[in-house]
Amino acid sequence: MIKFNAELMFEADLRPYRPVVERREPYIDIYLKLNKDGTGWPEDLTEPGALIICRSDGEPIQYVVLDEGCDSEYRFTEREKEQLKQYVQQERLIEKTI
Repeated sequence: MIKFNAELMFEADLRPYRPVVERREPYIDIYLKLNKDGTGWPEDLTEPGALIICRSDGEPIQYVVLDEGCDSEYRFTEREKEQLKQYVQQERLIEKTI
């Protein structure tokens, strides 16, 4: 993750859980909680999560770092985005909305 307007950066091995998938035409929103155990998370992220906004065909178009359910001042690295995309595919979250 990269903190906006700062040079602070770290890459976490993301462990998403408790997905919530909502269809909001023409988009699909996927909310995930992220497990902080075993990684060097910044202390100011108390309850990290992710929002993945996908097109109606399931292609992700935006990844948002959440803290306590709200937007945070962090953004995901490309590697972290790929981890989230793989999780969505493995759990077949898009297919469950169709």
